[in-house]
Amino acid sequence: SPPKPKKAVAPVAPVVEKKKPVKKSQGFNFFGGASPSTKIEPTPEPVKPKPAPKKSPAFSLFGGAPPKKAAPKAAVAKKAAPIKDNIPVVSKFTQGADGSITGIVGNSSNFRTGTKITTSPVKRGAKSGDVVTTSSGSKYRLD
Repeated sequence: SPPKPKKAVAPVAPVVEKKKPVKKSQGFNFFGGASPSTKIEPTPEPVKPKPAPKKSPAFSLFGGAPPKKAAPKAAVAKKAAPIKDNIPVVSKFTQGADGSITGIVGNSSNFRTGTKITTSPVKRGAKSGDVVTTSSGSKYRLD
């Protein structure tokens, strides 16, 4: 017997479900702009001609204008020349309530220069430039 013809069966296509489109998150950008997947068209601003830059005579590392040169002072007072004598000099001094003088000594044969000393009491109201004599008889020039 001849073979029986097979019934033609329509091929069944596999069923594929349509997937919903996945929304992509905007992403994160450390520099504050939009993420790369988002394109934002910048609005062009009108181009303004830039004024010519001012030339500065000096370079400033921290910005700002260079300092203006002050006009030379007329007759700058110079410190008086140090007096060449053997009287010790007390600088940066204060006078205590008891009349003693406390300060930094220099030009002394008894103390190293820069040593802080306190003298015996002297006459009240001692001021810079005075030569004072202590109650023990020592002399000091106040600077």
